Amino acid sequence: MKKILFIAVLCLSAVLSVNAQVEFKLTADGTFHLRDGRNFAVVPFDKKSAHEIYTALFTNASEVYRDPKQKVIITIDGSSINIRAYDQKLTYAKAGEYLGTYYTLNFEVKDGKVKVDAPIVDEILTRTKDGVRDKDFSKLVRSWYQEASLQAKYQDNASYTETEFNAIINGILTGNYMIDSSDNW
Repeated sequence: MKKILFIAVLCLSAVLSVNAQVEFKLTADGTFHLRDGRNFAVVPFDKKSAHEIYTALFTNASEVYRDPKQKVIITIDGSSINIRAYDQKLTYAKAGEYLGTYYTLNFEVKDGKVKVDAPIVDEILTRTKDGVRDKDFSKLVRSWYQEASLQAKYQDNASYTETEFNAIINGILTGNYMIDSSDNW
């Protein structure tokens, strides 16, 4: 029975693969938006019921956030998935150190589509190496900009942060997230 359920979920995930990629960009105030300025994206899942989409998204999110001690996924009546998680390598700090913080992702499901809200990042950043509180996220991001333009020396910082979030979001949407293959789950 377990085998049949596993195969069914695997097939459902494959069937629900989406070609559309969500690409949120980091803005000067530390928020994320699409290129057109919206803070959400609507991803079509043609000919799929809300239940089918929700099941696939929940399965994919469970693969991304699979530590059983951490309850990071909250669901509402099969229509919404809310994720609150910690990323210890959210962005770069000085001297190759990383800064981490909590963030929130939200997916709302309807027949044939998913609304993905832009990531929301908590303000309090901590250093990965020693856990000491650092700048607020929005202040840090504002320091990367000069006259509303991202300074070249901080391009990698912004790109890294955008790539991290977009990979998680698109991994949940498509089931193609790069998962740590070690035994430590």
